[in-house]
Amino acid sequence: MKNIKILIAVIAITGVATLVFYGSGNQKNEKISSKMSEKVYVAIEGSGEIVVLDARTRQVLKRIDLSEDKGEATVGYMPHNVQVSPDNKSVWVTANADDKKMKMSLRIIPRAEASAGHGDEIADTGKSNDEVIVIDPFSDVVIKRIEIGQELHLSHVSLTPDSSYAIVASQEKGVIYKINTASFAVEKEVATKKGGGPHGLRISPDGKTAYIAMLGGKSLGVLDIASFSMKDISLRGAAVQTGVTPDGKYALASVYDAKSLAVYDIASTKLSYIDLPKEAKGPVQLYPTPDSRFVYVADQGFYFDQPISDTVYKIDLKEMKVVRAIKGGSAPHGVIVSRDGKFVYVTNLKSDDVSVIDTATEKEVAKIKVGTAPNGISVWYGGTGVSGNGNYSALVSEEKSFDFGIVSMAKGKVEHSFKVRNTGSTSVKIFKIYTSCMCTEATLVNGASRKGPFGMPGHSGLSSLSELVGPGEVVSIEVLVDPAAHGPQGTGPAKKIIYIDTDSATTPTLKLELDINVTP
Repeated sequence: MKNIKILIAVIAITGVATLVFYGSGNQKNEKISSKMSEKVYVAIEGSGEIVVLDARTRQVLKRIDLSEDKGEATVGYMPHNVQVSPDNKSVWVTANADDKKMKMSLRIIPRAEASAGHGDEIADTGKSNDEVIVIDPFSDVVIKRIEIGQELHLSHVSLTPDSSYAIVASQEKGVIYKINTASFAVEKEVATKKGGGPHGLRISPDGKTAYIAMLGGKSLGVLDIASFSMKDISLRGAAVQTGVTPDGKYALASVYDAKSLAVYDIASTKLSYIDLPKEAKGPVQLYPTPDSRFVYVADQGFYFDQPISDTVYKIDLKEMKVVRAIKGGSAPHGVIVSRDGKFVYVTNLKSDDVSVIDTATEKEVAKIKVGTAPNGISVWYGGTGVSGNGNYSALVSEEKSFDFGIVSMAKGKVEHSFKVRNTGSTSVKIFKIYTSCMCTEATLVNGASRKGPFGMPGHSGLSSLSELVGPGEVVSIEVLVDPAAHGPQGTGPAKKIIYIDTDSATTPTLKLELDINVTP
């Protein structure tokens, strides 16, 4: 079976979406309890963003851009999978750096090269790290980026039922990672068998086992989460995604080339298969119903020289057979069933939308346009009893930028001080300060304390720290720029940026900009 590389042009998404923000550093800085009862998060792989949908109105609430400024370059991140934590207090995304040299594997989106930096403005290693990105669902902003490594193709992420750990698969490198959701540290990792290609994964209701779809290994990986050791159960073909019934009885796997659903009885260890109809094109993602009776399977096709499908199959696990074929969008991919079992949400890879299926009528009742190549999908539940535990205070600068104007190399270094205030009612922790250029240094002044200088990552200067700024307190960021640092070729206009990373949920990174026009 040949995995062809299909190139799809990444199209800029047009149209204006209604944006709803749930918090701001300039507004009340108390813990926020969302009035919304249900939101749907969709990974838009083609445009590098997460789309947030209102499940009730079926409208786009917000588009969360996953790109990151690194010096004067912006690196895009293509989200493959998105998962809401079981406690509904965070949203986790596997995001792969925008590097066209990444091997595509099951991924079908081409890698567009990130824009180059200017001179020494950024540390240019040629590649960026793939990341696991954490989003706060109460403010819908990125609050943490966990760099994992380069050219990994991070495929899926799933969280333990107590939301203490995230399990992440690298399809390209064949590694499974265990991330502590409190410290954001990678605590353990294990390599799968050679050529295994771990892709989709789900965790058992008791939190003890992760079941992993081994795309290349044609097997079901069984990972003991405590010991972080694995075993494999051979399948009749390439597994794309797994599922576990809520009652813990079955582990499921979609077997693409065999066009079937593998059903593994966990207690008896018996493996059986439910074949899809002969017109099936190739199943991808799947999701069981809350009562563990049925499972919905997206028959996508499209990969591996297969025609494109438009069908979602409903399978009865008691009768062990397909009981319904539901027509939807083009190339159905991601699937999730709502907690009450009333709706199924399906991402359609080729028609760039999300299908909403009513489980009572077993028909598609809505299509929501979301953007190019939607992939993973997950549902967040708010309402009574669910509130944010993030820090909604923020640091705000009295001036966002400063222009040095024309500066002569011969006259030496120039300085400027920014005043930064905590506008909230709780302390904000600064844990990192860095600059975009080797010629620029920043020093944190908090009362009588001076910490720094902090410089460009990979060059001289410190970076990490732990500094609390109390409610209403003001600190200074003293900036020093050496116009001669780049030599004679460093003349002309340029922009320097100071980044201040904090634990604020609404404004996790404060950027201070400097303009300078260097002459000999």
